[in-house]
Amino acid sequence: MSPEQFLSSTIWVARMKTYFKVMDVDKNGVLSLSDFEAIAQRILELQDSSSKPEEIRELFRSLYQNVVAGGAAVDSNTMISEQEFLGNAAKAVTILQSTPEVGRRKNEVFFDLIDTDHSGKISREEYRKYLAIYSGGDDPNRANQAFDSIDVDGTGSISREEFIEGHMRYWFEDGSDQSFSPLPYGPLVDS
Repeated sequence: MSPEQFLSSTIWVARMKTYFKVMDVDKNGVLSLSDFEAIAQRILELQDSSSKPEEIRELFRSLYQNVVAGGAAVDSNTMISEQEFLGNAAKAVTILQSTPEVGRRKNEVFFDLIDTDHSGKISREEYRKYLAIYSGGDDPNRANQAFDSIDVDGTGSISREEFIEGHMRYWFEDGSDQSFSPLPYGPLVDS
């Protein structure tokens, strides 16, 4: 799909607006590097002592630069509006479609960050903590809806494959396939 096709999908746009809202840590209506640095720091606080803080910080900086800012140079003054983000995300997703293994690898890293007990599955509690890190507040209803949308086999835990598949579909599909519509960040905001 082209950036224009993604942007013409009301479901995809609502997904991206939901992500934008969740990632806007300070709720100032723009995404900044400090939002992503705050999330990286919160993730680090959940990790055990063997985690690699610089790798986690770099993961979030890269996500901000390559998806949110569209590959442009970023610094502490970079502020991305929702409209800019939508265009940048559509372009980034279009580019990443040709290398799905990159998206899969990034999602595997996120899976491992969330699976804090290293069981190979994400529990409902682990996922709730993950969403609370992003949004800055615990919302059990939102977390339960998000968790249930990804736990497609209904086992009460999210496998690595369910997690990756759910996130890949959220970002890379236009939403026309209603048989599986994952909501990893919770219910979609009104578009």
